[in-house]
Amino acid sequence: MTFADDLERLTRTTLGDTLREVARERPDQPAILHEDTVISYSQWDELSDRMANLLASLGVAEGDRVGLWMDKRPEVLIGFMGISRARAIAVPINFKLKAERRMTQVERFGLTAVITQRSHLPQVEEVMGCLPSRQRVIVVDGEDGEDGTTPWSALLEATAEPLDRPQHPDDVVYLNMTSGTTGQPKAGVTTHAMIQWNTRSSVETLGFRQDDVFLCMFSVFAHPHELFGRPLALGGTLALADSLNAHIVARAVQKHRVTWIMAVPSFYEMLAEHAARSGADISSLRRLEAGGAHLPPEAYQRIADQLNAELVPVWGATEVSGVGVAQRPGQAGSAGTMGYAARHYEMRVVHDEGRESEPGELGEMWVRGPAVVDGYFGDEAETNKHFKDGWYRTDDLVVRAADGEFSFRGRRSEMLKVGGIRVFPLEIELVLAGHPGVAEVVVVRCDEKLRGEVPRAVIVPRSGHQPTIRELRDHCRKQLALYQVPRIIEIWDELPRTPAGKLDKKAIVATPVP
Repeated sequence: MTFADDLERLTRTTLGDTLREVARERPDQPAILHEDTVISYSQWDELSDRMANLLASLGVAEGDRVGLWMDKRPEVLIGFMGISRARAIAVPINFKLKAERRMTQVERFGLTAVITQRSHLPQVEEVMGCLPSRQRVIVVDGEDGEDGTTPWSALLEATAEPLDRPQHPDDVVYLNMTSGTTGQPKAGVTTHAMIQWNTRSSVETLGFRQDDVFLCMFSVFAHPHELFGRPLALGGTLALADSLNAHIVARAVQKHRVTWIMAVPSFYEMLAEHAARSGADISSLRRLEAGGAHLPPEAYQRIADQLNAELVPVWGATEVSGVGVAQRPGQAGSAGTMGYAARHYEMRVVHDEGRESEPGELGEMWVRGPAVVDGYFGDEAETNKHFKDGWYRTDDLVVRAADGEFSFRGRRSEMLKVGGIRVFPLEIELVLAGHPGVAEVVVVRCDEKLRGEVPRAVIVPRSGHQPTIRELRDHCRKQLALYQVPRIIEIWDELPRTPAGKLDKKAIVATPVP
């Protein structure tokens, strides 16, 4: 019997044991596809055991934290599973940060070893003094180890016998990083069981199948378990593409016959435009999971029509180990719609007064369930702020309809007070996004000496359009209250993004108004 037949059993099993069982039942099934590389489940299983034994031979003990400092490549998944089987804790390192921030990560999490690649060695050299020895740096494309690091050949020479370090579903398996778009990234302390519960929820809620070929577009250092969680649970196949370039991704979709993508909505717009222009064969796609931003319903439908696949809005967070709210397949929803609570998650909408909000009344979304983490690593203040009696307080302001559907209004931290009246950037963004000349838009807070907080809108025009600021402001006046109309409207060539593809609002706020 496979986990696909009994998802309840999945939640009582560690990730390493799941891989072991799938490898036994489907040894030759392709597990990982990357460019011309195909790794079967039996190969993934064996290499993970070798990695665990290599880590142990280098002195990595149970509970030690090991950094994953690599591009998106198969060795990330081998490293993750090897760390897990060594009963250590994986820590994805954001190598795109400035040098001092990378050093902070290494010191803050107390890394005792690092798995990396040659192109990142100059960065790793900067923090080498924080590690016990150079040998504790495993270079996955290293050839000889003459510089004192441990090359890939050492892994291939390590024993493939299972390491005698029994794991438990409640063991901490890795530190899951927040995106850091609203401040210093935090690390959710995540167990095997939390990942498995979220995987079970996503499979049951979204209709993920064993024959799906899954491509996750998230950054490798953001939520690496999202790369493989669902395919592993069902014994299916995942594809890797380390780029947000639509041409490269379309080529991967065509080559690997990808059926399911997880990405932000703006990526799908780029993919749709590329496919229409190039004629790329992406006909294998059947479902597009869209989180991290909101679009008008007509935009979702337009993208779905262009890509000939269903686009499903979702909401997720590091703290809930993945997707916690999703639109029901086949249901479009309205502007700002998030969807419904995913299976095995419990939601509350809490009013500012501390009571439960009534249907249609604004409140903060709280989440509880077996996939929700207990807190942040080494950050008691933030843990106490966001976690209470098993509930995660999301800081997201929502409205819940009588049938349980959630609509997003905005982050509490991003809400504006214009003349003492609440204004949510999303409401303005959805109106501007409905203008035929607008391709992308973001609204942020701006402080004026005379008026205090005012909305500042930055838009990117659609190809072939040149909307004027007066035209855009008139468009807003027809649909918004006067105090909601952006006081400042700017037209940019492109919007800054985080490595995960999300809009970088901090960078926009930091850019002076012309």
